[in-house]
Amino acid sequence: MRHYLLASHAYLSKGLASALELIIGRQQNLKYYCAYVDDTGQEHFKDVLLRDLNALPQEDEVIVMTDMFGGSVNNELMELIRRKNTHLVTGVNLALVIGILTGDPDEPAKELISRMVEEARGAMLYCNEMDLEEAGPMDDF
Repeated sequence: MRHYLLASHAYLSKGLASALELIIGRQQNLKYYCAYVDDTGQEHFKDVLLRDLNALPQEDEVIVMTDMFGGSVNNELMELIRRKNTHLVTGVNLALVIGILTGDPDEPAKELISRMVEEARGAMLYCNEMDLEEAGPMDDF
């Protein structure tokens, strides 16, 4: 089984999870972690994430997605790349997360992630530079 963990500064991961639920429905194997939102003794996001991660069966695959390369959230989780069956992806956007969560569960995670990163890059556009006549009608996906 594959599990998905979203971690971000503040509430971005919660917002992504909310948008995902609206678009593709509630995902039972998805958890999110909001870092640095409260300094009143709340557990550190990494401690909670690692506890949840270590509770999963070791043979299960885990895809951890963070908001920004070089940011403290991703930096704190870099050690996970050494963990068996665990993949760390950073720079997430909604298109990437949807692609990964709705991807073929039988496709190897490494291939799925690489393909979805490329597709998500293509979804980032500066719309003012588009030729609207050439682009045709804008439909929701």
